[in-house]
Amino acid sequence: MNDFMKDRYGVDELTCVLGGAGMLLALIGTIANLDPLTWIALAIVLLALARAFSKNITVRCNENNAFRSFSERVPVLGNLVAHLGSITPAGRNASGGPTASAAPNIEYERAKRTAQKMWKKRKTSRFLKCPNCGQILSVPKGKGKLRVTCPRCRAKMETKS
Repeated sequence: MNDFMKDRYGVDELTCVLGGAGMLLALIGTIANLDPLTWIALAIVLLALARAFSKNITVRCNENNAFRSFSERVPVLGNLVAHLGSITPAGRNASGGPTASAAPNIEYERAKRTAQKMWKKRKTSRFLKCPNCGQILSVPKGKGKLRVTCPRCRAKMETKS
């Protein structure tokens, strides 16, 4: 489930504007009891979701760039999109395209491997964190009081296993 949004486009300015417009139209349609307006609003929101979950990143970037160039010519919409553009999501650069850091994060992968090892050894080992450097140490369970030396910073500590 963690990798669901991997290789997907995500949210950009056009998606935000479409989602906001869809919500506004849905609200107006519901208050005024206009069913066709509510259905149009639902279609707009679904279009925004389809854009966010799309795997065709280059086409979505081109659509967003075309929308940005159009919105710069419309005074009120241009200010709104400029404000949305200043809040760029993680993994995207200012032009809306994916950055090099959008690749799988090495730190995340390392933490995932560590958590899997800890889960596998949870019945036979106890895990503690070095107070000096943060290294996670493994000591056998049920051995009483142990004096542990951190392999990274050579700090010595006493712990109960």
